[in-house]
Amino acid sequence: MNKSVEKRLQQEMKKEQELPQSVRIAFDQSYEQIRQLSKKKTKTAWFKPVAAAVATIVLASGIMLTNDTVLAKLQTFFSLKDPGIDLASDYGDVQYLAQSQQSEDITITLEHFFVDAYRLAIQLNIESEHIQMDDLHDMHVEYRLYNIEGQEIDTLVSDTKPIAGRGIFTGAQFKLENVKKHAATLEMLTVSNRVAVPSLDGAKLVIETIHFLNKDGSIISVDGKWAFDLTSPPVETQVFVGGNIVPGLELQQAALTNGSMQISYKVDQQIENENDIFKTALVNDNGESFYANSANVEYLEEEQQTIISLVFPYSIWNEQQTLSLAVKGYEKLRLVEKE
Repeated sequence: MNKSVEKRLQQEMKKEQELPQSVRIAFDQSYEQIRQLSKKKTKTAWFKPVAAAVATIVLASGIMLTNDTVLAKLQTFFSLKDPGIDLASDYGDVQYLAQSQQSEDITITLEHFFVDAYRLAIQLNIESEHIQMDDLHDMHVEYRLYNIEGQEIDTLVSDTKPIAGRGIFTGAQFKLENVKKHAATLEMLTVSNRVAVPSLDGAKLVIETIHFLNKDGSIISVDGKWAFDLTSPPVETQVFVGGNIVPGLELQQAALTNGSMQISYKVDQQIENENDIFKTALVNDNGESFYANSANVEYLEEEQQTIISLVFPYSIWNEQQTLSLAVKGYEKLRLVEKE
């Protein structure tokens, strides 16, 4: 662990913490399932060409999120049943914003916000006459994310709307919770498998459409503008390199950050069974295994190779920093901190 992390760790350990009552949250539905129910198709990148000889696919599976513990004072909630973000929350990496915006008779409050170098999570409290406790089946939003200069850097909108650039995040997962009469909580977790997320300090998140999916199959879509100013905590990053040679497997990059570890590796074959990708595990020196929920896969046709990029739920605050990568069909690759 680098000196900056150790210094911050010492500072955070001195802070007083309290543990409010736990609130169980399950992310049992993927964004793809929600999209299929909607009359307005939401733009995703499940299969997207990169170049003539390189194709990229993004795969997503269900994610479980839980509010098991929270940090006192401003860092409250958004502790996830996710080993990486859960620990990051304990060390103050979840921002409590509590910003409310009203449009089209709907009030949205951005309560909690998490971002590190590879993942973003938000918690929204939504108040609307369209929310009926017995009728609402699900809900999701369309948004645009702008950097401090006002440039659009990420977008999750319907196919009918224009977008600027390829974006950053993929495989968004939504979960509806705490449904009451005219109020509900919506949470989202999304991943950047390909590139590090630029600083979102001073950035703006603009929600422009809310979709209410009712149990009878009907959908109510409301266009509006709910704009939120973002702040971002310091993002810690530790780079790793391969500690041994594994025939047929080459580490492209590995970076451990606040609540995520991004790893890209290349194998000398074309992966035929995509399910094998999700058997790739990050293993610590206690023998615990951690798995990714989405992947970015590039097929190099001419070279007959595959580049796989994954983000694992692991935190830089974790004491167990002796790590290895276990890929099906290959020896374990030891990961060593780069000096």
